[in-house]
Amino acid sequence: MAYTIIETCIGCTACVKKCPVEAISGLRNELHIIDAELCIDCGACGAVCPPEAILDEMGDLARTFPRRELPLAKVVEENCIGSGCELCINICPFEALSLQDTPNHHDFYGMASVDPRKCVGCRLCETACGWSAIYIDPPREMLKRKVYPLEILTPKKGKGLKRAAAGAAAE
Repeated sequence: MAYTIIETCIGCTACVKKCPVEAISGLRNELHIIDAELCIDCGACGAVCPPEAILDEMGDLARTFPRRELPLAKVVEENCIGSGCELCINICPFEALSLQDTPNHHDFYGMASVDPRKCVGCRLCETACGWSAIYIDPPREMLKRKVYPLEILTPKKGKGLKRAAAGAAAE
């Protein structure tokens, strides 16, 4: 089951801009729709949805992340075998991974490097890597509203703090 948008969608278009495969459509200020055939279940839309109006493939409400906490690929240098493999680089549809020279590293041929401006945390690279050399942080499970620690997502001041306190009291 693909990600779905529920009726609390405000039509802000944040999900449309973040979707790496253009699976989301809709007009500004109207309910948007995710094409299940195009959706790759990456979670990028749910991580940026301000009203948290997106359900993941399990039907759970996806959690919105602050920009600095968005899921991104991370490379484990000791495990990356670099050129000769390049599975993660070849599978990335966003060109967020590249091979970098590493003269002081054990691998003569370099290793994968992530461009955080292009990475959406879709997990295609993580799935493709057979050496456990790349992972998504925070993990996909943390996209769940019930799992991610509230104190990280709670604003420290302003109106958002009052909304967060009211939401915590309601749960």
